Amino acid sequence: MDLGMLRDIAAERSARWTDNGLGWEIVDGPLTDKPASWLILSANAVLGQLTVWVSGEAEMDWGTPDNGGERHYDLDSLDDLSQCVDDLEAALRACL
Repeated sequence: MDLGMLRDIAAERSARWTDNGLGWEIVDGPLTDKPASWLILSANAVLGQLTVWVSGEAEMDWGTPDNGGERHYDLDSLDDLSQCVDDLEAALRACL
């Protein structure tokens, strides 16, 4: 998985996120034998994170201190990654 695709998706959606009151950040993990990047979305007390590894594995975590969840993905394409970001947005909206 090309981790740059996560940056591309964030760049495409950043104006919409800002307009809808979502804070966002992309973080590149340290250089390891299995690099990762993660997208952090936040709104009020709700926080969500999608971590993507070059292997195509992804973990999504979201919620508030009182309510949240997590989900695992195995990604094969840009469409799969885009769907994960859609899922993260939906999970945050459900917690608001």
